[in-house]
Amino acid sequence: MQQELSWMHGGHILRSVRLKIGLTQDEVCLLSNIDRRTYQRWERKSTEPRFSITLQICKCAFKVELLDALSIAKETPAL
Repeated sequence: MQQELSWMHGGHILRSVRLKIGLTQDEVCLLSNIDRRTYQRWERKSTEPRFSITLQICKCAFKVELLDALSIAKETPAL
């Protein structure tokens, strides 16, 4: 069950969408005013961003709706 839902981790969602639209981590951090190390921890799944932060980055930095972001994440293999 854990493996089946790994695509729902906020860090996986952010990483999947970021790579799909072609942004670097640094660019996302600049657009979102987020510390680079914090963002890296999210993508590595060391920590998980709050849902509201994941939603905000998807909408504001990526210009992607949440349902689209979830679809992208589900199609992207987990690390």
